[in-house]
Amino acid sequence: MQMSVITIHPLIDGSLFLDAVRAQRIAKVAEMASRLVETGAFVDHSDSIMVLASFGYAPFEVHALVTDARQVATEHVVAMEMCEAGQ
Repeated sequence: MQMSVITIHPLIDGSLFLDAVRAQRIAKVAEMASRLVETGAFVDHSDSIMVLASFGYAPFEVHALVTDARQVATEHVVAMEMCEAGQ
């Protein structure tokens, strides 16, 4: 009888996979927020959707992430204004 060597390869762990997805989502939201800040469209929901669509984002991405992108954009603008007011 011949003995065979068994190699165990770990499967992709759910949390590791989710971490990669979260990182991609965070990067996409930051990119969208940057577009909204540069155009000033973060103030209005409909304007935000139109602007992000005009930059070529997929309709699903726009509708899935527009709220988070607007929130990040608003936080950025408020932080910048607070920095200016503190000087």
